Amino acid sequence: MKSNGGFFKSNWAYLIWFYFYFSFAVFVVYLFTSDILISLILTALIYGACVGLALSPVGEVIVRIMEGAKPIQTQDDKDYLLPIFEEVFEEAKNFTPNINQDIELYVTDSMAVNAFAVGRKTVAVTRGAIYAFSADELKGILAHELGHMANGDTKALLIKLVGNGFFSLIIFVLRLVMNIIQAVSNALSGKNVVILAIAFVAFLSRLLIDVSIFLFLFIGDVIIALNSRYSEYLADEYAYLIGFGDELKSSLYVISKISIPRKATLTERLKASHPYTSARIERLENMLTKTA
Repeated sequence: MKSNGGFFKSNWAYLIWFYFYFSFAVFVVYLFTSDILISLILTALIYGACVGLALSPVGEVIVRIMEGAKPIQTQDDKDYLLPIFEEVFEEAKNFTPNINQDIELYVTDSMAVNAFAVGRKTVAVTRGAIYAFSADELKGILAHELGHMANGDTKALLIKLVGNGFFSLIIFVLRLVMNIIQAVSNALSGKNVVILAIAFVAFLSRLLIDVSIFLFLFIGDVIIALNSRYSEYLADEYAYLIGFGDELKSSLYVISKISIPRKATLTERLKASHPYTSARIERLENMLTKTA
């Protein structure tokens, strides 16, 4: 499969974080089963079922519904959007023959200027993007989204969402157990030193869990954001490689003009999923200059 990135190159952090999520889940299940093999099997079965659902057509439909992505309905939209999409998709298939052949274009009624790709065969543009961009600029945007498809970014994102959901469920159970222990200990404490000690240990355990979760999630968000910014550059490069670099550059100039500038905090910069638009434009201009 010809691609400028590929699943492992474009999504290395997602895979690393998935491993940590999985290992943590095995550890928590082990606390209840006291058998490492059973814990490993149970976690693998649950994770496998959840990932399978997320990557299935059913999971993709659910995400489309959540995002409000609908099939193109009006004849005017079909006449305008489908030739644009088919032109870009044809170039993507020529460059990456193994890309899913059933990718379809959807539209959301949001007036935000945005486009996104989901799962294995969904690319969506917002009504705001349709109005903001010219036909050529839309080609650049769609080429970028097909780059995410070709590099497996959309699959990695669904796997990450499964990991986040599973992790959240485990944390909920742990906090619930700690709360129950602490509540029972407080109710029975009185002057019993042993029960008071149990209540204190439960309190410290919950505090330790909360601090650990905060640090774990913060570090994870920073690493995932770093990977996401790298994936955006690769998707930009993909658009350039299939012949829509100028069009994407033009659309990024539009985005830079309509964006409201504000000073981001350090935390926001660390967790940003997209690079600065100016940096993306500069990178594309360097590629286009070398070609010229």
